[in-house]
Amino acid sequence: MEIWQRFKKPLIAVGIVVAAIAIFAVLKATKPQTPLKEVEERFWPVQTQEVAFGDVKPILQSYGEIRAGREAELRAQVSGTVISVHNDLGDGASVRAGDVLVTIDGFDYLATEKERHADLKEAEAKLEEFKTMLVGEEKLQPVDKRQVNLASREVERQRKLLKRSAVSKKAYDDALTNLNDRKQKLLVREQTIARYKSQVIQAESSLEKAKTALSKAQRDVADTQLKAPFEGFLTDTDVTAGKQVSTSDRLGRLISLERLEVSFHVSEADYARLTRLNDLKGRKVSVNVRRGDKIASYEAEIIRIDARVDATTGGRKVFGTLSGLTLNTDLRPGVFVEVGIPDETYQNVVSLPARAVHDNSFVYVVKDGRLYQRQIKVAARDGANMLISEGLQGGDIICVTRFAEMGIGVKVMIK
Repeated sequence: MEIWQRFKKPLIAVGIVVAAIAIFAVLKATKPQTPLKEVEERFWPVQTQEVAFGDVKPILQSYGEIRAGREAELRAQVSGTVISVHNDLGDGASVRAGDVLVTIDGFDYLATEKERHADLKEAEAKLEEFKTMLVGEEKLQPVDKRQVNLASREVERQRKLLKRSAVSKKAYDDALTNLNDRKQKLLVREQTIARYKSQVIQAESSLEKAKTALSKAQRDVADTQLKAPFEGFLTDTDVTAGKQVSTSDRLGRLISLERLEVSFHVSEADYARLTRLNDLKGRKVSVNVRRGDKIASYEAEIIRIDARVDATTGGRKVFGTLSGLTLNTDLRPGVFVEVGIPDETYQNVVSLPARAVHDNSFVYVVKDGRLYQRQIKVAARDGANMLISEGLQGGDIICVTRFAEMGIGVKVMIK
């Protein structure tokens, strides 16, 4: 009994443990078994594109603005009071070449023009008078020369007769005096002719001055009407009827509609790409203006490229002149536009959405319902697409859907 009392507690504890183990073993042995199910592999629905080769002419997109390629400052050419202005004169008004924009009081200029007309007629009359007198003197000059010759022969005859004492000394002296008179008359005639020639030259100079003065007066009269030098639209206008204007006062600016330009930026990489075969100058580009949900499209031709490279953007500024514009065209300097620049044609390439190309170096090809990587070479970018020149074969199915679990061997299902 002593032994029992001594080991009773440990034996009870051991018995409880053994009983628990036995119960657990019985419960486990009698537990109903659930049959194991095979786990089905997950697949991903994707969109694909079949590889097809072809020739593609990409359009590079750029942004720019409309600028005035040709403009003129409208300035008063004469001083005076403005008596009338164009009915539509004002900022934004469209005018045609030759339209009278401003009229200045021309009373004083018309009076000056009449005076210059009178001065011109007087100069013409004076010149005609001197020419007539010169012609008359020149006609009498040969007569005087003949008279001198006759008098010279008479003196010679008298000298011979005097040697033979056939005439008196007085007759010889009279003949000599007559010769001197004839020579003196010829000399006076020659001097008169020379004077008239000089007066004719002076009169011709006066006539030219009178013509110039009249031309200036006529121009001043014409300048009382300020006309549009070309077709376009007005801006910065500052003139009203009754305003006193002075020479060279600026009355506004006229921007030519025919010479509106678009300026846009091209990166150095794109510039090198666009000019790899041909120069940009002369190339046609599309110019699009967005107004809400509407797009207005115009055509422009590249006319020059800035020789300087922009230090901040690392590109160049390109300028093109717009065509097909009318006075009703709603296009003004400062408007921001989208510019489409046609690239050279890339032959035998595959056009894929940019999302199908990973790291610009590989794509995923779908084969037997699984993804496999294929190394490729990108020839160029065409908007939202990539042009692939190497690495693909006709009929390849390219996965164009991206998802986080993409990888080699991933199971997919084509939608």
